[in-house]
Amino acid sequence: MNLSNEEHQSSNGVAAQREFFEKNFDQGLERWAFHDTTNPVVRYVRDRRLNFVMARLRHFLGQDLSKFSGLTVCGGVGGEASFLRKAGFGSVTNSDFSENALEICRHRDPELKTQWLNAEAMDLEDNSQDVVFVQDGLHHLPRPVLGFNEMLRVARRAVVVLEPHSGLAGRFLGREWEEHESVFNYVFRWDGNLLKQVTKSQLLKEPCTIEAHQLWDHSGSVHKAVRPFGNGKWSKLAAKAIYASLTPFNSIGNNFIGIVVKHDIR
Repeated sequence: MNLSNEEHQSSNGVAAQREFFEKNFDQGLERWAFHDTTNPVVRYVRDRRLNFVMARLRHFLGQDLSKFSGLTVCGGVGGEASFLRKAGFGSVTNSDFSENALEICRHRDPELKTQWLNAEAMDLEDNSQDVVFVQDGLHHLPRPVLGFNEMLRVARRAVVVLEPHSGLAGRFLGREWEEHESVFNYVFRWDGNLLKQVTKSQLLKEPCTIEAHQLWDHSGSVHKAVRPFGNGKWSKLAAKAIYASLTPFNSIGNNFIGIVVKHDIR
């Protein structure tokens, strides 16, 4: 049975999630100012994972990203999309299923393209975007693996996933459920084996590189911990020192970065 996009939403919980997030993003532009702050500490703790990803993408795609397009999935008001644009991508589209989020995105960064998309059933052609990216969005979906499959389908060159990691830290320190008023979701966690299996089950023998990385990420807690040092270089150095002390233990970290690079370019 083929369902329309509206029927698909109402049948699997997407509609309830969308209703909540429409309310969540109906709170004005000021709430999302941290995406555009010049505060060095906020920028460091917010962008640390993204900078790691960009180094890996440049390794695979080259230093000049201006010829590549990027799509952010579950992108909210476009913070990650703005990061990709500033990193040099020639064209960046921010997608979300909240019209309010996309409206805020258009105000805060007019250089971005925006598109309403249901991440589980994206109305896009196969291989239509060079790099498809998600940060902490898949675990809000009723069917996170379906969302990842859609990213693999749409991406021409690479898929990037930043999500909670399925490891000791996640099991013992992380939350199993997230609740927002009457809407809740299971916090789906990823690891390298799951990433490899889902990728190969869809791409079959299409040549690709699959990378899985783990690290610690507690941006809010680290920011609070360094507040006594102010908002300048000393607090940034303190934040870097905290993460440096955790680096030897990244193998049990709470955060997962998955990168899939397709080599059969179409």
